[in-house]
This record gives sequence, C-alpha cells and structure tokens, in this order.
Amino acid sequence: MRLAVLLFLFSLIAQTTCFAASVFKVFKGEDYLYVGGTLHLLSESDYPLPTQYSQAYEQSDLVVFETDLAALDSPEFLQHMLSALTYQKGERLTDALSQTTITSLTAHLEKRGLTLQQFNHFKPAMMSMTLSMVELQRMGLTSEGVDKHFHHKASLEGKPIAWLETPEQQIAFIAQMGQGDPDAFMQYTLKDLAQLPELLPELKSSWSSGDLDKMYNESLADFAKQYPNVFDTLITQRNNAWMRDLNHYLASPEVEFVLVGALHLPGNVGVLNQLREQGYEVEKVK
Repeated sequence: MRLAVLLFLFSLIAQTTCFAASVFKVFKGEDYLYVGGTLHLLSESDYPLPTQYSQAYEQSDLVVFETDLAALDSPEFLQHMLSALTYQKGERLTDALSQTTITSLTAHLEKRGLTLQQFNHFKPAMMSMTLSMVELQRMGLTSEGVDKHFHHKASLEGKPIAWLETPEQQIAFIAQMGQGDPDAFMQYTLKDLAQLPELLPELKSSWSSGDLDKMYNESLADFAKQYPNVFDTLITQRNNAWMRDLNHYLASPEVEFVLVGALHLPGNVGVLNQLREQGYEVEKVK
C-alpha cells in the first residue's frame, strides 16, 4: 500500500520542472477545457509555477476545483470534520489498536516531540492525515499548493469559480479510510511514512518524465489491489461522478480550467482515460 496514507492529500513533492506533465488540453472539435493535476502542499522553492499553469488559467473563463476551498476555512467545516473524524462517546484510538501498533505509534510520535495522548480521540483516518501532515511539514512542504494558489488568484481577480463536490462529501470520503481493520490501517500508515523519503524521489522522476503510467504504478496500483473498496470510493466513484460535470463543461462555449488531485489523472479509471474513452482528444500543454 505504497503512499496510501497520502492518497487523499495527493501531496506529491515536485521540483518546478515536474509540473510540465500535469496540465492537459481536452478537446473535441472546437470545444475544449484544461485539466491540471494539483499538489495540495508545496515548498517555497516550487514557486513561481511553470507557465503551463498560468497559460491554462489565463485562457479560461471559469476555474473548477475539487471542492469549495473557501468553505474549508470556515468554523462550520472544522466542526463538521471534528465531529466525523474524532470519537465522541468515550471511545479512544487505542481501543481499536493492538498493543504492538500502540507501541510503534507511540515511538513514532515521541521522535517528533508528540504524545499519543494528544491524539487518542482521533479516529484512524484523522490520525493518519495528522501523521502525514507532520511528515510533509518536516520535509519542507509548508506553502500553499496549486489549487489554493489559483483559488486565491481567481478570488482576487474576480474570475468565476466552481467545484465538483462539496466539503461534506470530502469528509465522508476521508472517514471511510481505516474502516474495517483500523489496526492494519495504522500499521500501514507507519510503514508508508517510513518509506516516504525513498518513494518521493521516484515520484519526482515520474513527473519529470511525464510518465503517468509509472506514477500510477508507483502510487496507486498496490493500493487498488489491497484496498479495492477504498480505492473505489476515493478514486473510481469520484472520477465517474466528475465526468457528468466535465461533459457539461466541454459542451459549453466557455473554457474551463479544472484542477484536481494529481492521482486522479492516471490509470484506467483516471480522468484522462475516461475522457479519451468518451471520444475526446487529450494532449499535454507545451
């Protein structure tokens, strides 16, 4: 389950040149839109973004994100997320874990100056996301990602904004991570985090070469086999649902710039392949 704990965050680290492969023009006849793979966290050295992103943004009439990014900062969203992803009735994370996993998790947290008691009210999905964010920040990913960058830009410039799913839907997707076998999920989380420094250079190479198939094999192939139900919920079902909106946008006279998590692009059920199967042409923006 390589990088499974980062699946929802889609937080692939990349140098500036790595973005060249992640902006695509989708078209049929005169109708077209742009699709860009987003990285939700970046380091300061990743800015300014390459011209492929700004080119797609400038030529678009509407910018479409995965979700309503403005709502994610609201107190209402935070309350909803905490309600869904933390224990509310006296349960604790350690109640769902074996002693072996508790020992490993405690040791991992202590190395980072944290204690398990601080997070014992977190459900496995919330604990996994928290651990992932800590590691990414330790590796220098402290800046806003591609999606927030363009959301901020579009908001300032008055460019219309839309989204493909609600924040509440995203919380529901996250909540399903770790269900069924929370102990195994936390074990895999810790294993993936330990492998993160080795795996990220491989992903950088995939982005640099523009090899989406390699990126899929490195990031999602094992996850799809080991956790088919979660993969179906987080990737397949969401990609399928987005197709309705993408077809609507492609039929409109306006030009859209659709920004979605990078790992939604590759694979048989990926956004780009589904668009090709529906008769659209897909080409990289050069």
